[in-house]
Amino acid sequence: MSLRTLRKSAAGALMLALLLPILAACGGAPAAAPTTAPAAATTAPATTTEAAAPTEAAAPTEAPTTAPEPITSAEPGVLRINVGSEPDNVDPQLASFVGEIQYIMMAYQGLMTFDQDMNPIPGAAESVEVSADGLKYTFKIRPDSKYSDGTPLTAKNFEYAWKRLANPETAGQYQSLPCGIIKGYSEWSAAACQGLTMTETMALDLPALEAAYGVKAIDDSTLEIELTAPAPYFLSMAALWIGAPVREEDVAKGEDWWYDAENYVGNGPFILSEWDHGNKAVWEANPNYNGPLGPVKLKKVEYYMISDSQVAFQAYQNGELDMLGVSPEDLSAVETDPVLSQEIVNVTGSCTFYFGFNTQKAPFEDVKVRQAFAQAFDREAWNRDIFGNMGSVAYSFIPPGFPGYQPDLKLWPFDPEAAKATLAESTYGSVDKLPEIKLTYSASARNNARFEWVAAQLKTNLGIDAVLDPVDATAYTALTKTDPPQLFSLGWCADYPDPQNWISLFQTDGLLSSRVGYSNPEFDALVKQADVEQDAAKRAELYAQAQELLVTDAPITFTRNDGGPVLVKPYVQGVSEESITPIDYWLGFFNLANVDVQP
Repeated sequence: MSLRTLRKSAAGALMLALLLPILAACGGAPAAAPTTAPAAATTAPATTTEAAAPTEAAAPTEAPTTAPEPITSAEPGVLRINVGSEPDNVDPQLASFVGEIQYIMMAYQGLMTFDQDMNPIPGAAESVEVSADGLKYTFKIRPDSKYSDGTPLTAKNFEYAWKRLANPETAGQYQSLPCGIIKGYSEWSAAACQGLTMTETMALDLPALEAAYGVKAIDDSTLEIELTAPAPYFLSMAALWIGAPVREEDVAKGEDWWYDAENYVGNGPFILSEWDHGNKAVWEANPNYNGPLGPVKLKKVEYYMISDSQVAFQAYQNGELDMLGVSPEDLSAVETDPVLSQEIVNVTGSCTFYFGFNTQKAPFEDVKVRQAFAQAFDREAWNRDIFGNMGSVAYSFIPPGFPGYQPDLKLWPFDPEAAKATLAESTYGSVDKLPEIKLTYSASARNNARFEWVAAQLKTNLGIDAVLDPVDATAYTALTKTDPPQLFSLGWCADYPDPQNWISLFQTDGLLSSRVGYSNPEFDALVKQADVEQDAAKRAELYAQAQELLVTDAPITFTRNDGGPVLVKPYVQGVSEESITPIDYWLGFFNLANVDVQP
């Protein structure tokens, strides 16, 4: 894999930032987030996912014939970006969407972080030692580390955070990620890792399981983590928000302890100084931050919550935003404008978008119905007519440029006649015997048009009259976590460049499998073996077999990968095609020490 190829990718949901939610794997998708306001989904109360509008439904903004005088209200040292909508939850051990992660990683830093080649490097830790057998990691916390309010940051804070992640009572969205990796994790997190019910899990000897858990603060400056088997991706995992050192006294303030800015005290590069929910969040540089992303030049970062991409585009044109992912409807206007066309930073994507079928709800419990829907969707037209070919068509999960990408894995090409034949083979037999099909999505003026296009596809190619179900963006994110709709749209962005960060998420009760109710013992066995395989070639082959099985079972239909232009004002320093990564939380995040605004 070429890391240089990935360097030009935009963090998770940058491009489609104002469409739908994306799950975190952002890098992510991180994973990823709209730059002016990311998706993927953790792609996220406010990131992007996928969906577009009929070309005739959204005419591009007319471009000026002559270059107007630049308009801006920019302030030195203040970066203004759009995050799309209010996040559903920014608790590090609970969150999973790009728009949520985009908040968390401003306020917190894990044991590790990433450099501009996406290599994990010490973050809150000063150093890490790995035992010869690859099973024991010893992290040394940076001397004199403090939270933003000046209180000490110690290894015990990290022990609490990693234990909170594993504790079955936490039941976080990413709780399944370390299953089978950290010693004792699967036993303690039995509901997330073994498929036990919460009642069965709570009946276990939880104190004993906690005592056997492989995370321990040896002293105030030393944290030890033991693994069940060597895992080449563990240091990348240690850079994620899942291990962010939330304080026990803050969590004790209540379930929504994070909702008030004064309670959101972290060890990251910024302090949340103001949060006008649903409108704006203001971050100020943390004077106590001592990690590798600093010293921070920016004085402030302002997050705006503009869920309508057309409104956000106008705000950028008016000089009210400093970075913005370009929506397909605005692409022509941007490319022909003498000013905007000079402000483009081109990025390739790290996100994959998809339609999810809840396999626990009729008719999608039937694999033939799911496969028929997959054959009935014209991905080429979707990407060409709706997204202006800004990304690429996706038939499988891992995107181009990432380890594990399988360009020849195209099991369900667009074929309406084959789709009808496949549906006829299902237990339903014909369209008229299907229950009502409801397509749920994140509501906005442009999304309404985009999903009308999708509904037209279903009508034309399968004869299905789908009912459109628009839902408020923040509510939509919460819904996909707690009660996934029958048919919905989401995305996933890379957290780190390893197939484990993609394929393993569909294990039974995994982060993404839980969205669609997917479970296949054969798939689980392949992934479990791949996660601990030390031979790189064998490991790659096991993941490839698992991905093919996933595509065959079709619990989701992959549609496209992101990519395209992002607008960056010329006075924003440190943000260029050479300084961004596909796992930035906003463009330039891992080059933060060099990012500044000097209008």
